[in-house]
Amino acid sequence: MTAGLKKILVLFPVLLLTVFFLHDHYARDYAHTSKWRIIFFSFTLLLLYTWMLYDLLNKEVGSLLHIGVNSSFYVYIFMVLTLTGYFILFREVSMHDWWHKMVLRVARKDRVNLELFKVFKIYRITNRQVLGNLVMLFPLGIYLPLLYNKMSGFFKVTCICMLFSVAIELLQLVTSFRSTDIDDVFLNTTGAAFGYITYLVISNYFKSSKPLQKEEMEISYNPT
Repeated sequence: MTAGLKKILVLFPVLLLTVFFLHDHYARDYAHTSKWRIIFFSFTLLLLYTWMLYDLLNKEVGSLLHIGVNSSFYVYIFMVLTLTGYFILFREVSMHDWWHKMVLRVARKDRVNLELFKVFKIYRITNRQVLGNLVMLFPLGIYLPLLYNKMSGFFKVTCICMLFSVAIELLQLVTSFRSTDIDDVFLNTTGAAFGYITYLVISNYFKSSKPLQKEEMEISYNPT
C-alpha cells in the first residue's frame, strides 16, 4: 500500500462524517440564509481540513493500526468541534452587533459562570453534566503523547488540553452555543490529565512486558 493511499484512508472516515453532517444540518441551518454565511461556513470547513492535511503531510503513516489511530483522532476532533459550536462560529460572528450581545451576556452572566467549583454546588459528581465534561477531553490526553513525540510530559499535555478547553469556552461565549463555564475548563483539564496518566500506565505496561517476552523466548530456544 502506497503512502498516499494510506493518508487517504486516514482522512476517509472524517470526510464521510462531514458528508453526513452536511446532509443533516445544511438544510436546517444554512439553506435559507445569506450567501455570506454560507461562505463563512465553508471557510470553517476549509480551516479544519487545512489543519488536518498539514498535520497528515508531516506524518509517516505506517501500519493499519497507525492508520486507525490517526483516523480516529481526526474523527474525535471533528465530533468535539461539532458538539461545542465550531461550525456556527462564523455564522454567528457575521450577525449584526454580535460583539455587543456577547459583552451584554457576560455582564448579565447569562449562561456565563466565572466562579470556580460552582458546578459542585449544583450537581453531584455523578451527574451527567460533570461526567460529560470530565470525559470530553480524556481521549485528548491519550492522543497527544501517542501521536506527537513533542507533546509528551504531564505538564505540557495538561497545559495544551487546558488551552484547548479555554478555546472551546470562548467559542461558546461568542456563539451563545450552550454555556460558558470556568468549571468546564477545570473538568475538561482534569479529564485530560487522567487520560495522560492512563496513557502512561498502558505505555509502561507494554514497555515492561516486551523485555519479559524476549527473555521467555530466549529461555525456550536455549534450554539449560
